[in-house]
Amino acid sequence: MKRIAPLVFLLFSIGIYAQETSTESSSSAPATEAATQNTQSATPAEQAPQTVQQVEYQEPQKQQKKQKSTAKHEDQKKSAMPFIKKLYFGGTFGATFGNYTTITVAPTIGYRLRPSLYTGLKVYYTYSKQKYGGDSHEYHNYGVGTFLRYYTFKDLYLHVAPEYISYEYTTVDGSDREWVPYLWAGAGIRKKTSRRSWVSVHVLFDLLQNSNSPFDEWEPNVVIGAGTSF
Repeated sequence: MKRIAPLVFLLFSIGIYAQETSTESSSSAPATEAATQNTQSATPAEQAPQTVQQVEYQEPQKQQKKQKSTAKHEDQKKSAMPFIKKLYFGGTFGATFGNYTTITVAPTIGYRLRPSLYTGLKVYYTYSKQKYGGDSHEYHNYGVGTFLRYYTFKDLYLHVAPEYISYEYTTVDGSDREWVPYLWAGAGIRKKTSRRSWVSVHVLFDLLQNSNSPFDEWEPNVVIGAGTSF
């Protein structure tokens, strides 16, 4: 009996120890799971700044792509502009006074190559009056020409205009004609009178100085013009 009592006491102690160990294990498991859940729930919060940074980095790229797309669309729209909308019609009025007086009317059809570059064709009719001493003679002249006009600033431009004019002149037997080439060059200014209309004034000098030209050497040619487009 004395031997059984210590054995029972030992078994009883082992059972109490095993029960306490099981209780501690079961109570620590939920804590571990809760910590795991907290870690998992904290992960998106930690990743959120990275997501925001990516959005902020990609946004300028999207704006640049949008701007490039818009610019490309505008260029395509301009290049697809109908031919007739690049045309304009007008004319010039020129006059010189002195020993050789001329009044010139020249209808013009022009074409816009670029926003600042224009070209076109002209047909001329000129009434002229030339004085020789106390006598004067009247003539009717005509011709054709082309031009190239480049706007360096908003309304200021450079102007180059080759022309070929047939002049009537007096001879012993009456009158005759002579074709004279010109290469006018100079500058001018344009003033818009409406969205699609304007007037212009430019001063030109002949670079060829042909011997048959009725103008004095390096005599300026003042031309007043007007035009309108579609």
